[in-house]
Amino acid sequence: MNDEFYEDNLRTFPGPKSFLDYEDVPFFGSLPELLRSIRLIFGLEIEFIRAGGTLPDMMARCFTIKVENGKSPGCLALLPSKNIQNNRNNSMNLAEQDNFLTSLALLLGEAYRWQQMFRKYEGELASLIPVPTTDINETLFSETLFGILKESAKILDCQAASLYVLETATNLLKLRSCWGLPEERLLDSARPLHDSMADLEAILGQAVILNEDYLFEAWGAPEDFPTAICVPVASPMSIIGTLWFFSDRQRHFSEHDLRLLEIITGRLAAEIERASLLRELEHSQKLKTSA
Repeated sequence: MNDEFYEDNLRTFPGPKSFLDYEDVPFFGSLPELLRSIRLIFGLEIEFIRAGGTLPDMMARCFTIKVENGKSPGCLALLPSKNIQNNRNNSMNLAEQDNFLTSLALLLGEAYRWQQMFRKYEGELASLIPVPTTDINETLFSETLFGILKESAKILDCQAASLYVLETATNLLKLRSCWGLPEERLLDSARPLHDSMADLEAILGQAVILNEDYLFEAWGAPEDFPTAICVPVASPMSIIGTLWFFSDRQRHFSEHDLRLLEIITGRLAAEIERASLLRELEHSQKLKTSA
């Protein structure tokens, strides 16, 4: 395959992310009022610029809010004052301004670290919910998978979807759920991983987009549609398989689509691992009962 194909049809999945997305940076609830007070008392034009934002003035002096590993959620920007009254109120020299704003940036860095610590703590508590002891309902679980594929395909404007689970002991990909395809597809034999280039590439961490006829055979696509995309389904602990979506027209998949796919595959992985844990719990309880 040529470099052009790889550039257009292979996308890192999930896509590379900065340490902090612009939308995820905390705004610090009391910060706007604090900055307003500083403007009134000291005559300093200060703004909080989130990571990924742009400075409103090229002449601004920046004071970085630092957190762990030298990363930053943003900075305090001291803007040149255009207000004569503010210039009169400003009793600080440059050194005093630097010391004051450096200290404020350090304080905000500490506040951010506390926020992160509590987020982690609350997330850990959320994982301590009791696991239900009822037997897993296989019919309900299959309907859950079917529903996820159906709704996800509609959101992505696709006409079919299929979930292949990797049987690691045999390196086979078995179709476990599908939507928009004939139900008898579930009776098909498992696909060898070594003959499924797109699935293999997905498992290695790529989103594979096929939108030309010659690509489908070369990359071992399981269905014949004008466009298809294959992405990995994985958890932090294991690789589960691959997820395919098919479109009845030639098209591209945007960065927004890839973000949606990341959420979808995360949901699928969580549902599958939850069912697996429940099954293991059920088996363990049966062993204790029979002992």
